[in-house]
Amino acid sequence: MLMDARKVLIFDTTLRDGEKVPGLVLSLNEKVRIAKQIVKLGVDVLEVGFPGASEGEFEAAKEIVATVSGPKLVCLARPTSKKDFEAAWKVLEKADNKGLHTFVPASDAYREHFLKKNREEVLKIGEEAISYAKKYTDDVEFSLVDTWRADPAYVVNLGQMAVDSGATSINFADTVGYATPREVADLVDRINTEVKGLDNITLSIHCHNDLGLAVANSLAAIEKGVNQVHCTVNGIGERAGNTALEEIVMILETRKDLYGCETSVDLGEIYPTCRMISQITGVLIPPGKPIVGANAFIYETVVPQVADVKEKPPYEVIDPDELGIKKEPELLKKDATKEELGEKLAELGLSLNPEELDRAYEAFKELAERKETVFDEDIESLVVEEVLKVPARYKLLYLSVSAGSISVPNATVQMEVDGQIIQDAAFGRGPVDATFKTIQKIVKRKPKLTRYLVNAITAGTDALGEVVVGLQEDDLIVMGRGIDSDVVMASAKAFVNGLNKMELYRKAPPVSEFTEEEVFAPIL
Repeated sequence: MLMDARKVLIFDTTLRDGEKVPGLVLSLNEKVRIAKQIVKLGVDVLEVGFPGASEGEFEAAKEIVATVSGPKLVCLARPTSKKDFEAAWKVLEKADNKGLHTFVPASDAYREHFLKKNREEVLKIGEEAISYAKKYTDDVEFSLVDTWRADPAYVVNLGQMAVDSGATSINFADTVGYATPREVADLVDRINTEVKGLDNITLSIHCHNDLGLAVANSLAAIEKGVNQVHCTVNGIGERAGNTALEEIVMILETRKDLYGCETSVDLGEIYPTCRMISQITGVLIPPGKPIVGANAFIYETVVPQVADVKEKPPYEVIDPDELGIKKEPELLKKDATKEELGEKLAELGLSLNPEELDRAYEAFKELAERKETVFDEDIESLVVEEVLKVPARYKLLYLSVSAGSISVPNATVQMEVDGQIIQDAAFGRGPVDATFKTIQKIVKRKPKLTRYLVNAITAGTDALGEVVVGLQEDDLIVMGRGIDSDVVMASAKAFVNGLNKMELYRKAPPVSEFTEEEVFAPIL
């Protein structure tokens, strides 16, 4: 470690900006589980959400704050809504380390489209928002939305206003992923030169990946003195996603010789965290993804003799062990006790209460009867499948399919709908199609299937299959996820999971951050 390494703060926004993945709907329990793991990862700031968006968002943020501690906990509030600030502070007031986050549009495009105000009016809105936030806390982060499509002189004016108004952190957001590293570096240079009073201000960068430059742009800002990076685990987020936390952290760690920076992240928690987020969200990690993809540490041996060399290969710039990737993990025996399962879960970073452990153990015993070997990945998936279930209006009870080269594929499905047992059957072009059509008949709704992905969680012909479906009904899109050693059953589970997430979302659709629509008003 460099003795004079500069600290770069990691601001995790997985639970707010990351949750904007099209179709992603997280339950309260899922959000709390994610928050606990991200805290374990060692981030400096955790943005717990946008409490003013809906009752569900408010309750989830409140539960997260009551459950975790360590990093600074931050909530977002729209600059034009005092009710947002009231809701955010109601969530945060009992936290030991907390702050408020607000913003204004910097570019003419965002300003005219969302606020319909002129530049001077937006400056005034920002000043009033920071002043109002400071009635609750001295720790206020102020973001400039769409910074790199804005007039640079106006960006400087906004930055100076934020300093003069008492913001403690100023965040420059490349909201549509438009900037290039050179443009980022040039503007940060100008900000450092022209904005006065930055000595005790945290300068921050927030990048989107539309042109594939989120990580590169964040690094360009760091090189110019920015000391906080907004990021999400696995880079998840709307459109092409956000700056990937694991990539920024490992670049700074691996190239300390170049950047002279360090973070507080526990490297050994990177891989477990990335896997957990992928499993809970249903956003699969591409095999070729840097740092945590399945192929990230698989090499083709060009020279046969090299295979016999015991030392670290010359093409491995990152030690997978540092990331928590175990090449030969100790597997849990099929006849393991509940206590042994609990110990294995703790080793994997999963802490369950007694009731959750009971459910996980029953699922483990059932899986152990069907699989020759139960891998750690199987156990992690079981926990997500059995413990983090969304509230269920629809329950899948039974599935039987018939298919082959001669018979017409058909499926018989039994479900519980609002407490009533219903059974039906249908034909299809294949067993999965027949299953989906039968479920649609039972629930009397026909969401459009926009996505269907199958992934083997582990190796072997008896591997658990993970299915992710995208379902669309009117303007609502959700993702459903199902796991089973039978891919047709996994598909049925994913479809039903998606239907239940639609129900969860429709109960309280969130308000957009970029409108002045009336916010959910909690009883304060």
